[in-house]
Amino acid sequence: MQFLCSRRIQDCKGEVFEAGRLAVRWFEQQVGPERHQLLSKETSLAWKALRAATRPAIVESTQGRRISGMRIGPAAYALVTSSGMLLTRGVVQRLHLAAAPPTDQMLDRL
Repeated sequence: MQFLCSRRIQDCKGEVFEAGRLAVRWFEQQVGPERHQLLSKETSLAWKALRAATRPAIVESTQGRRISGMRIGPAAYALVTSSGMLLTRGVVQRLHLAAAPPTDQMLDRL
């Protein structure tokens, strides 16, 4: 399991907020059925914690195209909205929050 936390980065175009990511990979044939079951449970718990601490982010590219599947936590949301900082999932891609994400979903889980 690999978790890369989000971070503020500076490049030639200015400061942006880079999205973190959670990546998980294994091969059942290499780990066996018991370890596969354990890893599946641990992965489910990690995703559950991530979903509880964040909420869906309504994000658009600079061309206005909606980008799905992104999430944002309350501190990152406050930073980005108060500073007008752009978001990125990669070095060249620039995104912005298109609308305020729903808050009820996150508050219900805390």
